[in-house]
Amino acid sequence: MACAEEPTATPSPPVTQTITAAAVTPSPSSALATAAIASPLPASPQATAAATSPPASPAEWEERAAMPTARSEMPAVVLDGLIYVPGGLGGEQIVEAYDPAADAWTALAGLPGDRHHLMAVAYDGRLYVFGGAQGAEWQPANTAWVYDPATDAWSELAPIPEPRLAGAAVALGDALYVIGGVGGTAALLRYDPTADAWSTLASLAEPREHTAAVVLDGRIYALGGRWQGQGELSSVEIYDPQSDAWTAGPPLNVPRAGFGAAVLGGQIYALGGEVIFTGQTTLDSVEIFDPATEAWSFGPPLLVPLHGVPAVGADGALYVLGGSDQAGAAVNRGRVLVLAIER
Repeated sequence: MACAEEPTATPSPPVTQTITAAAVTPSPSSALATAAIASPLPASPQATAAATSPPASPAEWEERAAMPTARSEMPAVVLDGLIYVPGGLGGEQIVEAYDPAADAWTALAGLPGDRHHLMAVAYDGRLYVFGGAQGAEWQPANTAWVYDPATDAWSELAPIPEPRLAGAAVALGDALYVIGGVGGTAALLRYDPTADAWSTLASLAEPREHTAAVVLDGRIYALGGRWQGQGELSSVEIYDPQSDAWTAGPPLNVPRAGFGAAVLGGQIYALGGEVIFTGQTTLDSVEIFDPATEAWSFGPPLLVPLHGVPAVGADGALYVLGGSDQAGAAVNRGRVLVLAIER
C-alpha cells in the first residue's frame, strides 16, 4: 500500500461476491469485450498486489463514514450537494445518497430493476441512469430511468438505441451522452431530456469499456478502459460537439480500467482501477491532467488499491466511494475516501 499512513477509520467488513463472465451477444459493428469484464480468475500471490505509485504529496486522503451497502462497479453523481450512488455489484437495486457536510448516508427509492456496471449523470435537478448489466448472465440493458429527489420516485424514459454496460455518461450543454461500453457499437449516444429522444453520433476511434469520461472546457474526455484483444488502455480521446469528431488526447501514464474520474479545479483526476489482461493488479495510483500543460502527473495515491470505484468532485474535495480491493472480483468494503484539493 503506497500511502503515507494507514486510514484512521476501521474499514467495513468485506462483502464478497463471485463475478461470472458476461454472456454478451457479439455485435456486427464491434468486437465485444466479454472476456474483458471482471471475472473470478484463480487466486495467486500476485492477484491482490497493488501497483506501486510515486510517493505521496503533502495532501493526504482521509476516510469518511462507510457506505451502508458496500458495492462496486457503479457510478456516483453530485446533485444539489449530495452524492448519489445507484446500483452496483453487492446492491444491484440499492440507491443511497451521501451528505458530505453531515458525513451521513440516506437510503432512497430503489432502482426499477437490478443493475450493475450502469451509467449515471445528474442534470437539471434529477438523476439519470442508463443501461448496465442485468440478470445472472450480465446481459447489457437498454433501459433509461430518471429519479426525482422531490418525490423520491423513478420514471421510465425512451430506451437507449443500443444496450450498453460498463460505459460512462456525462452532461454537456443541454444534452446527456453515453460513451463506450459493451453491448453495441463504439458510437457516441446523445440523449435530449426535453424531447426524450436519442441520436447516434461519431464513434470512438478505439472501442473501450470499463472506461471513465468527464467534461472539461466544453469537450468530452474518454479515458482508458479496456477492450478484448487490446488489454487495458492508456489512450485518451476527446470529443468536440461542434464538429462531432473525436481526436487523440495525451495518454494516461498507467493503463487502467474500472477506475474513477472527476474534474476538480479545472483539472482531470483518474483514480485507481485494475489490470486483468496481464496479471491481476488493483491500482492505488492517482493521475492528474493539467490542460495548461496537456500532461498527466501523479497525485497522492489512494489509501488502498480499488477498482470498480466511482469518483466525484464536490465542494473543493475529491470523493472516492466503495469499490473492490481485489482485481477481477467484487470484494466490496464500502470505504469512502476524500482528498481536499481546494482549501
